[in-house]
Amino acid sequence: MRVRPEALTPAPQVRRRDMLRNTLVRSVYRFGWRVAARLPAQLVAVIISVVSWLALQRNDIHIRNLRRNLAFATGFPVPDDLLRAALQSYFRNFYEVLALPAWSEDQIRRRVSVVNERAVRDAYAESGAVVALPHSGNWDLAGAWACVTGMPVTTVVEQLPPDEFAAFLAFREHLGMQVLSHRDPEVLASLIGAIRRRRVVCLLADRDLARTGVPVSWRGQLVTMPAGPAVVARRTGAALLPAVCQFTERGMAILIGNRIQPRPGRDGLVAMMQEVADFFADTIANQPQDWHMMQPFFFDHQTSAKEAE
Repeated sequence: MRVRPEALTPAPQVRRRDMLRNTLVRSVYRFGWRVAARLPAQLVAVIISVVSWLALQRNDIHIRNLRRNLAFATGFPVPDDLLRAALQSYFRNFYEVLALPAWSEDQIRRRVSVVNERAVRDAYAESGAVVALPHSGNWDLAGAWACVTGMPVTTVVEQLPPDEFAAFLAFREHLGMQVLSHRDPEVLASLIGAIRRRRVVCLLADRDLARTGVPVSWRGQLVTMPAGPAVVARRTGAALLPAVCQFTERGMAILIGNRIQPRPGRDGLVAMMQEVADFFADTIANQPQDWHMMQPFFFDHQTSAKEAE
């Protein structure tokens, strides 16, 4: 069947809607990046509390996804108190992303505490470091902390629509990070090159965006996770380290696991990522509200990815 060229072109109303959405997103972030850091802490706390309550009342597909994911992560039904705490953590992260560009290097250092920091410092000084993180806490703050403490970061992010991607690209580059798109066909070569240029490679490793990940168990539940961190570590000789960011009253803690030993073959990749999954799962279970996973994640999670878009 021959497809007419016009059938491949989005309808005008779709294009207009996308343009309006992109303009709104750009405006929100530009305004937020200008004013967020100036807001009084008490006002920020009130806004986060109100917005979290409203989101909980709305109970849309993303909120239901979050509740299901937290139930799998904890092994228990999720009460509204935990779900609201998770939403407060999510919106705290959103606020901090807006405020972060205005924070000084000293403010960034003071907000972050690190457990097992020696592991990443030693790896960086020797063979290099690949740090795998989940969507927990404020991973942008973790990257900024690494940059201002002498470990420049290269990372991979989801390829958003062009205007949004450009805004986040500029935001992260301002913090000192090199940012690559997950759709870049040369992304693996770029990550290997980053290790060789003495940069820390930090990769979000829970959500399998490309749907080409390896199967692992997350507290008894089957999931797939991207093998990129293990591949980069194995090809470069860099140390693979799992880490989880969790909020504290005074800022944020980065909990770093021990070095994961390289293993050969595909089975080796699976085994390496299983160790990453075990560290993620055990650490997140201790403070589940900071895991911002609002997309279908577990195989037993019946909500379709299409429904969540």
